[in-house]
Amino acid sequence: MKKLGQVILTFLVILSLSCTKEKNAVPKSFQYEYYPLAKSKVWVYDVDSTHYNNFNNSVTNFQFQIKDSIADFFIGLSGDTIFRLERYKKENNSNTWVFQKTIARSKSIRAAEETLDNQTFVRLIFPPEFGAQWNGNSRNNIGEQSYTITDFEVAKEVNGTNYPTTLSITQIDENNLIEEDFAIETYAKDIGLIYKEVKKIEKDISSGRILNGFIYSFKLRANN
Repeated sequence: MKKLGQVILTFLVILSLSCTKEKNAVPKSFQYEYYPLAKSKVWVYDVDSTHYNNFNNSVTNFQFQIKDSIADFFIGLSGDTIFRLERYKKENNSNTWVFQKTIARSKSIRAAEETLDNQTFVRLIFPPEFGAQWNGNSRNNIGEQSYTITDFEVAKEVNGTNYPTTLSITQIDENNLIEEDFAIETYAKDIGLIYKEVKKIEKDISSGRILNGFIYSFKLRANN
């Protein structure tokens, strides 16, 4: 009986120490700051886009600005807050912003989502960590696409501005002698998307010259 009492006492002491340690542990951060959403937030990007056409052997470059502005928000059926973002475009030789489309963004406990052209993409998962993978197309019918966090909590310079804490998500990276298919997004803490690059090209197998396709990039110019 005495031994049983000692066992119970030891168990209670261990349980008490475990609970104390758990209470004193630093709560794990879900790093929601990488995908900030709030009404009236604005991001302005410099866009550089190059199109290759092997039909007429042409290379065409476009440079302009894109402004993403959160105009409003509403509560969705699942109870999540959904932010309505309006996208505008401005040519470099113009002072006029022209409306392009509406985009929806939301952030749940575990994921950040964006609905663009009637397709929903899982842009980021929480908490993010280096090497984490998920199906970015799990909320649409395009087909499975593995997203991977390939840089995490690193400093980066974009468009002349230094960002001390960023993460990068490689959305696709397929490369061979005749094709390149690549897409990456970089997010900065408390800022959101600061860089995006998409490349989808066909190449001459002997020379490596680009024959057809496009390459474009978004670089954050300003935000508030």
